[in-house]
Amino acid sequence: MGNRSKEGEKLIIVVDIVSIIGSFILSVAIQYKRIGTKDLTSLYISTVFIMLLSHMVIYAAGKGRKKVFKRGFTEEGVAILKEQLKLLAVLVTYLYLTKQGGSYSRLFVLIFFLLNYLITYVLRSYLKVFMFACYKRSASSNKVLLITTSDRAEEVIQRIRDEREWAILISDMAIIDKDMVGECIDGIPVLGSSSNLMEIARLNVLDEVFINLPRKCSFNLNETIYEFEKMGVTVHVGIEITPVFQFKNKYLENFAGHQVITFSTGIFDARQELLKRVLDFMGGIVGFVITAVITLFLAPIIKLDSKGPVFFSQVRVGRNGRKFKIYKFRSMYENAEEMKKELLDKNEIQGFMFKMKEDPRITKVGRFIRKTSLDEFPQFLNVLKGDMSLVGTRPPTLDEFEKYEVRHKRRLSLRPGLTGLWQVSGRSDIQDFEEVVKLDLEYIDNWSIGLDIKLILKTIRVVVLKKGGR
Repeated sequence: MGNRSKEGEKLIIVVDIVSIIGSFILSVAIQYKRIGTKDLTSLYISTVFIMLLSHMVIYAAGKGRKKVFKRGFTEEGVAILKEQLKLLAVLVTYLYLTKQGGSYSRLFVLIFFLLNYLITYVLRSYLKVFMFACYKRSASSNKVLLITTSDRAEEVIQRIRDEREWAILISDMAIIDKDMVGECIDGIPVLGSSSNLMEIARLNVLDEVFINLPRKCSFNLNETIYEFEKMGVTVHVGIEITPVFQFKNKYLENFAGHQVITFSTGIFDARQELLKRVLDFMGGIVGFVITAVITLFLAPIIKLDSKGPVFFSQVRVGRNGRKFKIYKFRSMYENAEEMKKELLDKNEIQGFMFKMKEDPRITKVGRFIRKTSLDEFPQFLNVLKGDMSLVGTRPPTLDEFEKYEVRHKRRLSLRPGLTGLWQVSGRSDIQDFEEVVKLDLEYIDNWSIGLDIKLILKTIRVVVLKKGGR
């Protein structure tokens, strides 16, 4: 939650930087009609640099920087005006002290001030509209399960909404003092009660849990936190509840206007996560280009070998229960899913996965593209879309996911990947699903960018040597 708030502040900084640079360029173009001339380039750069640096200091020192997403449009206009007046004072002082006042007319300063105010206001407004209307409702926002009692549910929901948090969405609710399953409170569906809490948490998209209960409440809080910890879900508990917590990974923070104790087994560095996404994006672009070239050769061969489409898509379960369509080159006959039902007794893996050495559902071409891992290349599109990562855990099918125990869901606490620790540690040679889970959790617990790069290099070696794929 804290990381998301800081991400919002960084987005505002980016918007403001774009506004300052854009306003300055437009002001020069309007006033002097000679933007880009060599004799003025150094002058432009030094002035813009000072303004950017000054704005960063003004923004960082201001108490209102954390309230940008909570302000209304009128309040935002007033706040921006105050910031711009401070920036204007810095600009005038800088030009006076450096004796560069003659290089910029008063009209130029006025044009810059007006343009920067308008552009900053418009860009911030559009950013906030996008965050609340689009991002908050998208699959990327943090989906939160609220656990509370019937008498305080409306108050808690309203307080959260008043905080105008763009990064979180109270998607579901569990009322523990009475059975209200199937009802709605302020538009939020009540899915759970004290009896089915872990079941709904296991089967639904869930990133975080917020527990807001009265002091005197017959609810096994420690056991509940422990179960969510096994699931890899972050838990926020209102500090008015004060039992003895036997957990190491806990810290105090603010959650949507509430002081809470947060319990998390996966506290990742925000910069490392950003680097991972950058690595995914760059790798996704390269992989997508390679996929396009491979498609030119594979498409006619797949079509000639058997009836059916070139590409195969299937619903899989990704990060914290999110469902998405995975893409591959088709390597099986069209009726593969029907045939699977008849082959379940020949499954060679113990647990919630299906693998068979001589699988009759695989086509002749399919055996080749699986052996060479060519069938996996269309998944680079999933990486670009953000459904998957280059490195992660294997995304289960819906029928596999529905059989999971609570502890198994923790392997989905990161985005699933094209490759992972268990793939390069034996891939198809592993015969027990619990071994897959063990390796996936080992990856999650020790995750770093360095580990991702190491596993990517190992995957390339495994694919080149054609070891373990089927």
